[in-house]
Amino acid sequence: MSRNPFAQTCLAAAFLFAAAVPAASAQKDGDEDARRRPPVSSGPPVIVLYSDTNLRGTSVELTADQYSIGAVRFNDKARSVEVKGGVWLLCSDAGLKGTCEYVDRTLKNLGEIGLSGKISSVQPTEYDKGPRSYDISFFVDSSYRGAFKGFDGSEASLGQYGFNDKISSVIVNRGDWLVCEHADFRGRCELISDSMTELGSIGLNDQISSFRRYDIRKEGPWYPPASPAYPPSGGQAGGFQGEQTMFFPAPTYRGARISNREGAATRFCQDQGFYEAVYKAPGSVLSDVLCR
Repeated sequence: MSRNPFAQTCLAAAFLFAAAVPAASAQKDGDEDARRRPPVSSGPPVIVLYSDTNLRGTSVELTADQYSIGAVRFNDKARSVEVKGGVWLLCSDAGLKGTCEYVDRTLKNLGEIGLSGKISSVQPTEYDKGPRSYDISFFVDSSYRGAFKGFDGSEASLGQYGFNDKISSVIVNRGDWLVCEHADFRGRCELISDSMTELGSIGLNDQISSFRRYDIRKEGPWYPPASPAYPPSGGQAGGFQGEQTMFFPAPTYRGARISNREGAATRFCQDQGFYEAVYKAPGSVLSDVLCR
């Protein structure tokens, strides 16, 4: 039976289009959500509190610290806010205490952050964006209090930001993340997908030194590696065994060299049954990897 090349080409194109539609739709939805969000405010700090949702009702405009909203007769009255400039800290109790949230954009309903009719003090901050405008944000105190640092990507060392071993809570806005106790994603790591008010609940309070985005679709389910008995069994050939380590001069995966991406050395060592990589040589592919 003869085949029609044109028909085959059209059929293949149809399959490719059908496969691309869900991904394109998901991307479109994400872009649409981003467009619907009010932009981050810029300029000198100015905030307007409104007594009703949707920026309606009576209002009061503030441009500086207000440790007691009662002083302007607006305590526990605000139900929406217009941020005209700056990043503001809003708190449920006087003196910047109680439940607090950073806001860097207009909110037509303060119920979105649990502060409708509950604001008693406010303060402009020196931040460029609020923690909920980043993919992930770390705080030095529990319950999202104290200084914070936000990120949209992985960091192999938090020491350069003055946040090494100082994190007690985290807000996760987008994605799944591995947080690790040592630099370069080494040591004990935990996968987090949601915000956490107390990192002590997973044994990592004041112990995070690096973190990276984790793609479950590409990397599969993540399980904490068990500390192995030495030497691990079933590992890759070509390693040189020490008493508690093994040295791999040229690691491979299915016969091919491995790209030296973030966390690649540790993932390689864990695949061999080890706990982590303690050294790797610089370069575009993994080499001279020491696993323990």
